[in-house]
Amino acid sequence: MNLSLLQTGLCCVSSVAIKVLFLVYRRLLSRIIANVKYKLKMWKLQALLVQMLLLVCLLRLFFQPGALEHPEPQKTLPELGLPQPAERLVLFLVEGLRAETFFGSDFQHVTHLRELLSKHGLVGVSRTTVPTLTRSGEVALLAGFYDAPSLLVDEGFDTIYNRTSSGPNTVVLKFSGSPRKVFKKVEASLKDVDTYNRLRIATRSVIGLQMEGLTAESPLDERYQAKFRNAQWTVRETYHMFERVFADQATVYLMTSAHGLTDLGSHGGATLRETRTPFYLWGAGVNRLANNFSSLELHNGTHMPLHNLDQIQLAPLVSALIGLPPPINNLGVLPQGYMMVTPEYMRKAMDLNALQLLALAKEKIRKHERGIFSKWLPSSMDLDLSRIAYYQNQMDRLLEMGTSGKAMETSQLAAELSLKTLKYYSTYLHIPVEVTTVLALLGWMYLLMIKISKYAMESDEKCRGFVSCSTVTLFSLGLLVGELVFLQCSSLMTVLCVLLPFGGWCVTLAEMPAEGRSVLAPFKHLVWILAMGGGILYALHCRRCFFSIIFVCSVLIYNRLGWRYFSAKFLAWLALVFLLSGFLWSQPAMQILMTPEYRIFLQAAGMLMAVVRPWVLKHQFPAHVWLLNVSALVSGGVGLYFHEMGKPVPIYIIAGSWIHLIHATLSLAFCAKTGPRNRWELICFNLLTIHALLSDSYSSLFVQALVTEYQMGLEVHEESKELDEEEQADEEMQKEELMTPLQYLHLSYRFAASILLYFFASLLGSGHWIGSFTYLGNTARLFLPEPYAVPMAVLVLLHLLIPVFVILSSLRAKSTFARLEARPILTCLMLICNGVVLFYVAFVDHRADWPLVHPLVISVILVILATILIFSCESLVDVLFREFSLKVPGMKRVAHESQLPNLSQSQNED
Repeated sequence: MNLSLLQTGLCCVSSVAIKVLFLVYRRLLSRIIANVKYKLKMWKLQALLVQMLLLVCLLRLFFQPGALEHPEPQKTLPELGLPQPAERLVLFLVEGLRAETFFGSDFQHVTHLRELLSKHGLVGVSRTTVPTLTRSGEVALLAGFYDAPSLLVDEGFDTIYNRTSSGPNTVVLKFSGSPRKVFKKVEASLKDVDTYNRLRIATRSVIGLQMEGLTAESPLDERYQAKFRNAQWTVRETYHMFERVFADQATVYLMTSAHGLTDLGSHGGATLRETRTPFYLWGAGVNRLANNFSSLELHNGTHMPLHNLDQIQLAPLVSALIGLPPPINNLGVLPQGYMMVTPEYMRKAMDLNALQLLALAKEKIRKHERGIFSKWLPSSMDLDLSRIAYYQNQMDRLLEMGTSGKAMETSQLAAELSLKTLKYYSTYLHIPVEVTTVLALLGWMYLLMIKISKYAMESDEKCRGFVSCSTVTLFSLGLLVGELVFLQCSSLMTVLCVLLPFGGWCVTLAEMPAEGRSVLAPFKHLVWILAMGGGILYALHCRRCFFSIIFVCSVLIYNRLGWRYFSAKFLAWLALVFLLSGFLWSQPAMQILMTPEYRIFLQAAGMLMAVVRPWVLKHQFPAHVWLLNVSALVSGGVGLYFHEMGKPVPIYIIAGSWIHLIHATLSLAFCAKTGPRNRWELICFNLLTIHALLSDSYSSLFVQALVTEYQMGLEVHEESKELDEEEQADEEMQKEELMTPLQYLHLSYRFAASILLYFFASLLGSGHWIGSFTYLGNTARLFLPEPYAVPMAVLVLLHLLIPVFVILSSLRAKSTFARLEARPILTCLMLICNGVVLFYVAFVDHRADWPLVHPLVISVILVILATILIFSCESLVDVLFREFSLKVPGMKRVAHESQLPNLSQSQNED
């Protein structure tokens, strides 16, 4: 009886608890869904989401990393009865070493290695992929394929390191740090008895020395040359130490770099300086004169052979030297003639390379054939499963027969056919993805045109909605196509790219008005998109002259009334315009300003100007604002002095820089409520001070001059407009004139054009980013004691976004139209940038350089990221000026020329 009552009570309690939990779950779920729906209704979030999806499609188009399946690894050469020529591999990775630095001036920069170069090994140039990032280069060197850039460090692929450690009686050692520190670590390891004994008895060992710190300097700088000399010294002394400790002539050495550097000390782009890296290979089993080389003439009249390889070819080469098969994801073909080994060893090494590539091709073919529709779809004409089996059997048979020449030819042919097959299947759905990406861009751009037309006409027409025959049909067709692609065993990213245009066009059709016109003046949209998009395209590839012309013509047309009313301010503004445009024109020649004799004075001048500029312009700040910014600049100047003298920046200066950075940014959000102009002056002072601390050489001076020109241009335009209106007889009539929809449209595009103009001008003038990713490690010298990758990247991003943030803040503070109509302006900006992206997607053959990535990927990602970065900055500006963004009744239709930003100025409000 008691047991029954207990069971009944437990059932009741459990039922009540389950009902309570279910009720709480429903409420939480409803709140989450409501919050998600609310967030999705935010137009900026929607726009950023679409831009990110388009970026995913672009990455799917450009980056084809090849086969990442994991077939069984090949046997090692000792397992086949062939002893390897080298028992140890010492890999020297010198960060940021470009071929021009290594080979320039007849090897004058490699003083510590000149004797080694004259007696041992071979040298050459390896070609890297883009973006030229450290991780991508290391994957190419260690795993033999070009990986897509990723923020996550993925060690799931096969490399020389884990291929070595997977065998019995092997040793893998890794050292990283500054060159001298790395040498001390290696020396201490060899003095350690246990480590020494392990290396002595190991059948195979790999020792990696990664020398860091060179990417924080310009290759033209003496500090870089000093660090490079330390790296050379480390290479030479490590070589002598290994030869002395292991006197068996069984060590092979490779010195190379993941990527090169520009003259500014940056990397990430597609220039020859960044994509051409040197390699120096010497030691056991290395042939001093290989097949594919050109002649390098020295100053004494002698010639030295210079070899050329793809970066991924170094992985199978060094693997073969220590008796390993290539890494299982390797896409490099083993170069012939680089190893001084027996013909049988060379034949078998090439055989293992061909078998590894054939295994990848087999996995790709099997994956394709697992698709339900593979029987009715085209397949590769180069290889199939039966031909792969034939080549494998043929190579084994020829090796048994001893026909070495025929066996090597067969292995070479099999490797080449494998690469063609891998390219075929890696880019199998390239055309469908390209078509769907183009359709997605067209649908998105048409939707933006509908939106901006509704803003211009103040239309409240009823939309068609999602419940219509066209949207339901399109949605059903999208589900069908997505299911078909998924059943063909395609990746989720591919399925997403294929589905994107169907969803985008469904939204576009739903937003179309039920009656009347969908788009206001489509020809006007196309004129703006083609004109500005064409200018961006041309400036990305001919930026040294054409962008300067665009800049000066735009600002002169904007202030054309100033020619009728000469004033001292107009002449000063004009001189500043030509000074900036001249600098943009001749920026490559300005690399001389990066040298020590100019750089320190320009840095000091930039810091001084950060204080003098607001004082001359009579900006009003509390005393503590002046004190904090001046103290931060003085402290930064002391830190720069230590840095220029080759000494570490004191930790208290680094701490002070971080304290000022945090305080200056927080004070903008929590400052006292003042007028929009005062808020902008505080933003300008605090952020330009931070920019001066982050800048190197002339970049702070240029940005401050650009911001000053922008402000003076607004004032000159306003004064000229007032004088012109005084001469008008119908002045009162003009003030009451209403803005037409076409005028509203033109005004929105002119705002967007001005933002893009100054965005790209600030990037180009600062030396950071236009037509190329750049990564200036020297930016973080006052904030980080060592060049840590993630915080350094954040500081670089902050440095390049400060100018556009100040420009957007100026628009909010000084232009009523920009403050009230940010949505149509940013819509026009997206239309222009997406038009440029559409050109790259439709007219660039992304498969041309497989497995290398097409160099134009830098430009297209730059343009789409420009939209994302400007949106992010504008969102922060919106937060800072939120109390000044109230709607003014009838403001949308009031047309005053003074509403234009740097192409149109509006009434000021304090």
